[in-house]
Amino acid sequence: MKRRWVALFLVLPAFAAQPKCKGNPKVVDACYMVHGRINLGADTVRLRLCPVGTNRVLGIASGPFINDAEDPIYPVSLKLSSDAEAIYGDFEVCPFTHPKAGAMQMVCIESAEHVVVKRRQ
Repeated sequence: MKRRWVALFLVLPAFAAQPKCKGNPKVVDACYMVHGRINLGADTVRLRLCPVGTNRVLGIASGPFINDAEDPIYPVSLKLSSDAEAIYGDFEVCPFTHPKAGAMQMVCIESAEHVVVKRRQ
């Protein structure tokens, strides 16, 4: 009896699709709107969203763990640059972790509206 070998080929697109935020299987709760300020941090969580009028800090990531902050999920229309001191706006965020007092909640950004960029002088 002859054996037949079947070759399977994995076809990848020439460009990878942007990771999704809303509908991501790692999201643990409903997405919600936040009016806040995005700052560029200097440690593991580079992008931080601070809701205006609160002491909360939301870490922008691609999942629930600190290492997921290396490749954050946010809209490509939100052009982040190193000369931006802060970015203000209304952001739709989807949580990867539940809120916990004294801890940074990890989220991704689905959309951004009314964006104002404050540049460094």
